[in-house]
Amino acid sequence: MKLRNFYYLPAYWLTLLGFALGGLEVGCVSLLAGWLPATERTERFFQRFINFHFRCFHEWCSWLNLVHVRYEGFERIPAGGVVLVVNHVSLVDITCVLAQMPEALCIFKPAIGRNPVLGAGARRAGYLSSAGGHNLIRRAVEKVAGGQKLVVFPEGTRAPGRDLLPFKPGFALIARQAGVPIQLLRITTDSDLLTKGRPILQLPRFPAHVAITVGPLVEDAGAGPPAELAATVEAWYRGGPRGDIACVTAPVALS
Repeated sequence: MKLRNFYYLPAYWLTLLGFALGGLEVGCVSLLAGWLPATERTERFFQRFINFHFRCFHEWCSWLNLVHVRYEGFERIPAGGVVLVVNHVSLVDITCVLAQMPEALCIFKPAIGRNPVLGAGARRAGYLSSAGGHNLIRRAVEKVAGGQKLVVFPEGTRAPGRDLLPFKPGFALIARQAGVPIQLLRITTDSDLLTKGRPILQLPRFPAHVAITVGPLVEDAGAGPPAELAATVEAWYRGGPRGDIACVTAPVALS
């Protein structure tokens, strides 16, 4: 074993344990608060509660020299309802994004919803299950049209080898029906931390550096098929020219 691993291995495992305990805390508080009405005010409270935990988690990771996250251009994300499209690199992607977004929704996998602890926190925060089908689209449109931010990973899952999987068009349909813009965010990393196919307990390359960069703002989802816009957005992530997105304008600064 390399000398540096005598530090990183216990630090990594301790961090995984701390993350699990934090998730347990969020779940227990959510279960105890089950009597609260499922209002937007309640959802936003739990979104901030989760945001606080993710911020503490990443401050801890930075202090231990495990993960350093750099945010570029987040001040340009428009206020109010918006669909945030993000490429999916690793399991830490959503923690990085939500750590910077005090109030935001996301779409979770059915397995999380079935978890008695993690599912409680996700439901209290108003997160949406990917198993919802047409109901998922309807609820997402209602929430985003009401001024909430929705984080979407159009690939649906991480791709092995950091390849980009085909984008599903649901995000374009949600943005069009809600009448909100689409903000593109690109995640890059130099590490294999929690990437597809890597055992979670196996030590990745540390320190990991993650950059989340705000890209173009698509202000109008257009009248064409959502699949066409999804393909155009996917081309941008694959390195296509910014001009490929015809309806991109300068991002609006937060007020």
